[in-house]
Amino acid sequence: MASDQSAADDNIAAQLQEFDEMISSGAICISSDSESDKDDVVHIGHVDVISLPSSPVIDTKRKPQDSDDMSRETAVRRRLSTLPFPDGVVRLTRMIGEKENLAEAVTLADIVQRDKLRKALLSTYVLDLNWLLPHFDSSTKLVIVKSYNPNVEQRGIYQSESGQVTLVNPEFGKQGYPIMHSKLMLLFYDDYVRFVASSANLFDIDWTLLQNIVFIQDLPYTPTVSAATEFGDTLAGSLRDISVPEAVVQQLRYVDFSRVKIHIVTSVPSAAGRSKFHADSYGLNRLSVVARAIRDPELDDRELYDTTLYCYGSSMGRLTSSYLRNFYASALGSTPAIIQRDGGLSSTDIERNVKVGFHTLAQGQKNVNGPLPQQCIKFQTEFYSNPEFPKRALHKIESKVANTLVHAKVILARSNATKNGQQKAKERGWMYLGSHNFTPGAWGHVRAPGKPCHVNNYEFGVVLPDVHFESMFGRDTVTWNGTKIPLPFRLAWSEYEQDEMPLLCG
Repeated sequence: MASDQSAADDNIAAQLQEFDEMISSGAICISSDSESDKDDVVHIGHVDVISLPSSPVIDTKRKPQDSDDMSRETAVRRRLSTLPFPDGVVRLTRMIGEKENLAEAVTLADIVQRDKLRKALLSTYVLDLNWLLPHFDSSTKLVIVKSYNPNVEQRGIYQSESGQVTLVNPEFGKQGYPIMHSKLMLLFYDDYVRFVASSANLFDIDWTLLQNIVFIQDLPYTPTVSAATEFGDTLAGSLRDISVPEAVVQQLRYVDFSRVKIHIVTSVPSAAGRSKFHADSYGLNRLSVVARAIRDPELDDRELYDTTLYCYGSSMGRLTSSYLRNFYASALGSTPAIIQRDGGLSSTDIERNVKVGFHTLAQGQKNVNGPLPQQCIKFQTEFYSNPEFPKRALHKIESKVANTLVHAKVILARSNATKNGQQKAKERGWMYLGSHNFTPGAWGHVRAPGKPCHVNNYEFGVVLPDVHFESMFGRDTVTWNGTKIPLPFRLAWSEYEQDEMPLLCG
């Protein structure tokens, strides 16, 4: 048993080392000339029983049936009343020894509900099966989409000897540093599907020693094929992007998405076949589409130029003022060309409006959870030393749980816009959470005006619209859908002092 754990630890260390090497090189994607648009997966090994059933199993015998004296509204209310999270909630991961804010924190076991779970789809960058599998009953079928090294493994679908686990290696094109970084769960129960978007990998450190963030919403089944929705269609496309078996995707046809208010934002490597024909659907392009769709229609671009972005990720990329400008434009639902037409924003304006959060060296040294969490916080010295790095945008954050490190990936857009001198969107905006770090590799970078951004990674996240910001007792509170959002950090970010350094590696 000890040797098994040692092997698992070595495997995790190897994955972290590989990640270090990718970050060191900037994870710059090498473009592919291939024009393949094939969605099919190369099936390798035994795959007869890998898929979930093509329609959900609904036990109507043990559920009350609609009758003439029960309106459809009553039936819907009854069905929703049995769901733990019918409208969606944000939660933080519960770290070892944490005693405060327990109502806002969850463990993986809390999310999975092992005794009730029938089947599950999971995706991750780092995977530790020895840690993960005890969270599930041995009879529960799992489909896991993971990252892999294409120099060692091939794209395909692989099944474990027991038949419990099916591993999916998605498509990678001809690129230098392929990364499947998405963190998504679909958990299938008798009466509903639990949708989970997260910043946590499927290994111990992310769920016990680092602060991560999750969005959870429970979606009831429908007895017939459900009506099409933007969210449902986008989710189905997102699953196909990462080579999820079609039988799993077809499950979504029987899920009720009518109460979903969030929007999905994904990234797919530009070298991947699907990106060749859907490039406008990913990264900064997708963020811009969502931001424009959810912003106040009475406000034009110029009236949003006071919007402040709070951007945090556990890995820092090769940032420049130009990249911040492009990101800011996308976050407003605009374009750099429109901002320039309106008189433009100076680099100083951009670096004031785009706050990039990262832990300081002192915070890393005070971390009480040992050296392993620090290995998961990545900021290369060469990136920070680059003369083009926008240091004025860099801010230190204060973890919600003292002396711990944050692995969550969060963006908050906070607007105080006015219309004809009247405040129209004061202290309102949106929130992103998911797998995207604040890096060009995750969100993409613009190579030429008017062209789709160039993306390196697979990523998955969600945008919560109509988020409200309020200052109370000297602290900022963020609410969505009438509920307070627990953040992994205090929102009072401050600039680095002259003698302070970020937590660097390499």
